[in-house]
Amino acid sequence: MTKTSPPAASSPCCDDSENDKCHLETLYAYKAMLDASVDCIKILTPEGRIKNMNHSACTALGADPQSGFGMEWLSLLPVEVRKSAKKALQKAAIGENTQFLGKSISESGAVIYWDNLLTPVRNEQGIVDSILCVSRNVTQQCAAETKLRHLSEFDELTNIPNRRHFQSYLKKALRIAKATYHSVTLLHADLDHFKLVNDTRGSHFGDHILKVVAKRLVKMLAGQGYVSRLASDEFAIIIPQTVSSDEVTQIAQNLINAVARPISHHGQSVRLSMSIGTATWPHSVENSDMLTKAANVALSEIKQNGGGGVLQYHSQLMKSVTRIAEQLELAQYAIDQHKIEPYYQPKVRLHDGQLVGLEALLRFTTPTGELAYPGAIWAAFENRALVEKIGEQIRTRVFKDIQAWTEKGLALVPVSLNASPVEFMWDDYAEKCLAQIAHHGIDPRLIEIEITEHMIVGHGAEFVVRAIKGLRKQGIRIALDDFGTGYSTLSNIKDYSVDVIKVDRSFVSSLHQGREGKAIIKALLLLANCLGMDVVAEGVEEQEQCDTLIKEGYLIGQGFLFSPAVSNAQIEKLLDSDFVAE
Repeated sequence: MTKTSPPAASSPCCDDSENDKCHLETLYAYKAMLDASVDCIKILTPEGRIKNMNHSACTALGADPQSGFGMEWLSLLPVEVRKSAKKALQKAAIGENTQFLGKSISESGAVIYWDNLLTPVRNEQGIVDSILCVSRNVTQQCAAETKLRHLSEFDELTNIPNRRHFQSYLKKALRIAKATYHSVTLLHADLDHFKLVNDTRGSHFGDHILKVVAKRLVKMLAGQGYVSRLASDEFAIIIPQTVSSDEVTQIAQNLINAVARPISHHGQSVRLSMSIGTATWPHSVENSDMLTKAANVALSEIKQNGGGGVLQYHSQLMKSVTRIAEQLELAQYAIDQHKIEPYYQPKVRLHDGQLVGLEALLRFTTPTGELAYPGAIWAAFENRALVEKIGEQIRTRVFKDIQAWTEKGLALVPVSLNASPVEFMWDDYAEKCLAQIAHHGIDPRLIEIEITEHMIVGHGAEFVVRAIKGLRKQGIRIALDDFGTGYSTLSNIKDYSVDVIKVDRSFVSSLHQGREGKAIIKALLLLANCLGMDVVAEGVEEQEQCDTLIKEGYLIGQGFLFSPAVSNAQIEKLLDSDFVAE
């Protein structure tokens, strides 16, 4: 029996002619679906020629759907994206899936961004014989990403780069400088007393100031430098390819002059000064990582000295900053471990040495157990948070001592405490002090607060004056310490609400100069007598000085001639023995 071949397979519902018709209909359906897609779909040869593409792709590339195709794909793309497209095509041709971001220009001139995905298509032998390229319009996504990036890298108020962008830009500028052997200068700028203006004029005025300052800085640099806002009223300026310190100083001074012009808003006008610290890599700092820190160190130094002007970083500044950091750390240790304690120096009647008062002086114990003086933590007295804690602890210790002396029935004398200028900046010094006195049940007349001259004429003087009035109203005496070394004049001292003038030790030590030294001593005593104020001579160390002061009419003094500052235990013995200086 002869074996016959089976009949050719056919569609159960179509004969051969109908089968071809079904095949064509399927192809048309596929093409219709592809043309309906908003994505641009292209079939490419491995060499990059177009075999076919849908309607969206024809429209985007400006190709005629009836052309038969065959044109080179790369030639239809914008010039600036051809390099990325060629690289992607080469990878797809060897069987890798690849992707790149492209763009085109619409008829209206708008930029359209495309996410292009290239997928290799293999034949039965596993060889890539075509490449499927799907391009999706991602213009909206790119716009959203660009907006998000702008929000994350640019200051919302001033629309200039923020700290994040600054850090990135500085790293880039330093990389370029190293490669090209150029220098980079960083200017760290800060507005002087901006917080005071913002508090008194309102945040709207403050925001306006920051916008104006940012515009002036950008305009003054005229594209030759980079400006960013780091925080609040702090700005950073990067100047590439600077060549000399004089050039840096001149640029900084020009910026200061631009900011110093009046700024007006809703009928109000204000003038502000600016402080700028500068550092140049590699001239003033060896390590690029130190550039930001160095400029900040220079700025901190100029702010501590009153602000306004330019200071270029030098190595000695870093030593100063290191010393300050060590002092602040030591002060924090003393506060946290309650190592702060008062030592008391007697005030005596000069003619007989009788104890008439005490001055409480700060001492503290170091981690090594040594007794230390205020000079070891001097930087802490410029730090508002630290000085408030130090002041509170020293007052508490003094008031506890007075309370204990009272309970022991010792003969009490007034005790004076020194107040730091920074303590008054919270504007509640008097209230806190009086609350502590009341808590310990102390007669306010036993307390004297010592202030310095510049506290009642300098920045924040209104807080000091208010506190003085509140303290005096409750019976606390106010002493003007180191008189003659500050800002006071003989004509305006009568306006100070003080009870005691403490003549500075420098005038007492000048008594050996003869007539000139005595003239100053006489004038100060005469002034105090006319105003009804008591006088205390500080720094009496020699008997000859004491004799001269008595001869000139001085009644009270303190100094090493009588006694150094001593501990509470020693003071109790003095109070119990009716102390008389020998």
